[in-house]
Amino acid sequence: MVDGSAAEPMTTLSDGFEPADEDAWLAAVDKVLKGAPFTKLLSTTADGITIQPLYTPDNSPGAHDDAGFPGAAPFTRGAHAARRADVAWDVRMVVTGADARTANANVLQDLERGVTSLELRWGSGPVTDATSLAAALDGVYLELVPVALRPGFDVVTASDALAALWAERGVEPADALGGFGADPIATLAARGGAGRDPERMLAELGSLAARTAERFPAVRSVTVSTLPAVEAGASECQELAVMLATGAAYLRSMAAAGLTADQAAGQIQVELAADEDVFSTVAKIRAARRLWSNLLAACGVSADAQAPALHVTEATRMLTRFDPWVNLLRGTAAVFAAGIGGADGVTALPYDVLLGNPSELGRRMARNTQLLLQEESNLGRVLDPAGGSGYVESLTDEMATVGWSLFQELESDGGMPAVLLDGSLAARIVDVRDARMARVATRRAPITGVSEFPNLGEAPPSPTPEPAAEPHAGARPLLVPVRWAERFEALRDQADAARAAGHEPTVFLANLGPVATHTARATFAKNFFEAGGLLATTSQEGSSTGFGSAEDAAAAFVASGATLVCICSSDPLYGELARPVATALKAAGAQRVYLAGNPGDRRDAETAAGVDEFVHVGVDVLASLRRAHQILGLERAASVNTTDPEVAQ
Repeated sequence: MVDGSAAEPMTTLSDGFEPADEDAWLAAVDKVLKGAPFTKLLSTTADGITIQPLYTPDNSPGAHDDAGFPGAAPFTRGAHAARRADVAWDVRMVVTGADARTANANVLQDLERGVTSLELRWGSGPVTDATSLAAALDGVYLELVPVALRPGFDVVTASDALAALWAERGVEPADALGGFGADPIATLAARGGAGRDPERMLAELGSLAARTAERFPAVRSVTVSTLPAVEAGASECQELAVMLATGAAYLRSMAAAGLTADQAAGQIQVELAADEDVFSTVAKIRAARRLWSNLLAACGVSADAQAPALHVTEATRMLTRFDPWVNLLRGTAAVFAAGIGGADGVTALPYDVLLGNPSELGRRMARNTQLLLQEESNLGRVLDPAGGSGYVESLTDEMATVGWSLFQELESDGGMPAVLLDGSLAARIVDVRDARMARVATRRAPITGVSEFPNLGEAPPSPTPEPAAEPHAGARPLLVPVRWAERFEALRDQADAARAAGHEPTVFLANLGPVATHTARATFAKNFFEAGGLLATTSQEGSSTGFGSAEDAAAAFVASGATLVCICSSDPLYGELARPVATALKAAGAQRVYLAGNPGDRRDAETAAGVDEFVHVGVDVLASLRRAHQILGLERAASVNTTDPEVAQ
């Protein structure tokens, strides 16, 4: 104290509370479970990793071991010993536009407003040759702004064009920044392998890396991208295995071209995906650094060169075409996870990227999401903020263990080119993808704005972006991309096509009893059917009560002009009215009668009375909606935008 008196004892936030006790917690949980088994609280990831409801020293030993320090091998806690002096991570934007001139205007605006590096997708956008490359980058200070190419199969042409542009603009080789993006395995996965020789492509990669190491010390010539596997539906641990197996193939090619182990490691940038599952993404990024360090150590790379240059890109598979504004929330979660996980650079996608060339608002929001997280939420001020968390440390350890095991399996099966070309990698991923799609179909993995809380009256974003050319049309990827929402979106497309043709596909809600009795299940039914584009209607809008008799319900159904009907009420009222109402609705011409709720032991009686289908939590929503579409005779929309064979057939 300033006056010299004795200091008062400090208080802590825990004062007045009993010490934490796991047994007391378990006792409290048991009361909530009401006799249900504790295993009800456990969940399992796509890789079979069990997620506990509570992490303690007993079930998360990794959190209490010596995890090392940021900037030191195996780099679990981060590749750097101190935060960057300028920004928390590199803010990268994909160059888009209808042509090179439009792309250049977008580029200059992005750079003026916070973007720190650019990604150029050669041949699938505004940049297709050296002339359009120069036009798109007109006015860009190339000695300050890294340019990362995604060249596809044209890696030699694209890299030569960028190197020539550096020379033309007076950029000294030592000052050139960015990367050439040679990634033949990812390109084969995304575009198909017809007529391509993987061995020749790997040799080409090695030669490019050798030339780059000699001429451009700050440029990385090789990218190890897991995006094609992720967009095909791969799990986190499968993604880690693909990263390692691809890296091993590239390291061998560079060694054959004469590079030392350290030189080869310095030529690689690793690219992972981020989605809305924050904790899984954080743990995956931490595990990726550990595994990459282990791989490079096994290849003889020195400890100081084992940290990956790690870029994280937002996954497209989680995005939606309908209610695209929700993509802002998904993207924010993905960028947050990438920042917490310690990514060196992040690419956030505009919320309207699936609708064509992104709008100015879409690009601005993608930039500002990152800038706000860096500058206002202060992500990056603390290194490895998830370190020490029992959950994250345990998940990191388990992902690393499973990922390394899967990597060993890929190597034993011949390595990445072999498992990619023979289809065995795709088969592994399809198993995981289908399991996720099954959860999406039942809404156990809900998609806000599409399978949950759809808005049939939504207006498209304004201004509507001009359509983007579909790249590589007709090519068959070796790893077929999917989006989780696309099967529901296909149904919405079909319903919208019918709507545009003058036919409003509807389901009539026969609500029984007072509003407090039927509202919960009527709301459930409305969300259920509108997820397939079917408008849920009732003649009782604004009324405080539903139908009180079978005759009233049947008469209102006939007046609505609908052919599908769903009965909505409480279990007690179902016991009284469900059977006569179902019978009356069938007699009134209903082609299919639904009942909202799990009937339990009433099922047989209500089915006999005329109920065709029960809709409730856990049913296959997608299958039910497809049956409804078939009954209504809705035609398949021509605008379905998917490579999913189940949808596109």
